[in-house]
Amino acid sequence: VYQIENVIVKAANSPRPAAWVLERSVDGEEFRPWQYHAPSDEECWSRYSVPPVSKPIYISDDEVICTSMYSRQTPMENGE
Repeated sequence: VYQIENVIVKAANSPRPAAWVLERSVDGEEFRPWQYHAPSDEECWSRYSVPPVSKPIYISDDEVICTSMYSRQTPMENGE
């Protein structure tokens, strides 16, 4: 079992996806949602039924969060 400190996802030279799900697995076979990403805080509720958090901070290891922090489409250069 590992402790994750950072995850970096690059989308190349294209717009970032507005809504996406980061999943995790302990055994490499069964994956479960870890972070939901939505275009707005309202969509955290409507799309995933999860309360939005402004900055991804975890209280427990099994917590699943939703944020709109990384879903804005800009910048469209350098894939960050």
